[in-house]
Amino acid sequence: MIVDLSNKYICDALNFYEIYDINYRSKCISCINKIKSNIKIYKKFIEVINVLYSQNDVEISTLWKYPNIEDVFGKEYCNFITNVALLVGFERHEINMRLKNFDDNQVLIHKKRVKECLTNDVYNRSYNSIRMSQMLWGTYFINIKLIEIGRLQYEYCKDYIKIHIPSGNKLDYMEVLNSIKLANKSIQQYYNCTGLEYYCNSWLLSKQIKEVLNIDDNIIKFQSLFDIKEGENCTRDILNFVFNTLECSDYNWLSEKTSLQKKIKQMLLNGIDIKLGLGKLCKFKI
Repeated sequence: MIVDLSNKYICDALNFYEIYDINYRSKCISCINKIKSNIKIYKKFIEVINVLYSQNDVEISTLWKYPNIEDVFGKEYCNFITNVALLVGFERHEINMRLKNFDDNQVLIHKKRVKECLTNDVYNRSYNSIRMSQMLWGTYFINIKLIEIGRLQYEYCKDYIKIHIPSGNKLDYMEVLNSIKLANKSIQQYYNCTGLEYYCNSWLLSKQIKEVLNIDDNIIKFQSLFDIKEGENCTRDILNFVFNTLECSDYNWLSEKTSLQKKIKQMLLNGIDIKLGLGKLCKFKI
């Protein structure tokens, strides 16, 4: 992949994702200047870029094993390097959406989701760079591995469809059902395939979470859509998605702003091993 690290290109990328913050732009430009002035960082940056936008699922999956930026870009990496790595794919994103003939709504959703990947860690968590996970997740949209239909997202994995649940909004059961009903048509339209099975791997399908919720809770209703097997420990996911933190040395300090936070916090304090649920969507729901 030919990588354009000019100031103009990065500014065009920021405009594409509607990021107009002057301070954010300055940090991006400072980062690309450092990348270009250090041959070691530059070579590593290009190496990572070629993986991110290669469409090679195996190569991309290897990057998920490294949560720390320095493990991928080296100890001398410059702040905002993960931001810039995501921004340089904007033209590819634009082309890919056009080739898939996305409707206006899907285009808006895709641009919104990449913008969130580019900004949430900076604005909401005050990090010096977006996390590896945010950079990688953003490239899933750029490479058109995902479409979003109503409340849920659907990742095309060739032999099956993987369901993702965007955070931030209530998991309304009727919205979930409506999304599932509409998904087949959109997946056929954009990926030219039918009849694939749907899977979901999430803390929301956890057996341990189910045991502390009321039967009419939306999470319980969501779980009822799947045949579920128990997976690995998901404490890290719980901390991230429920409490908006990556690590916690003392669970007593966890927030209790919602009833779900209160219940899960007590589970953690009690030493309960919360595990992921590996769910296969029931056929009658597709």
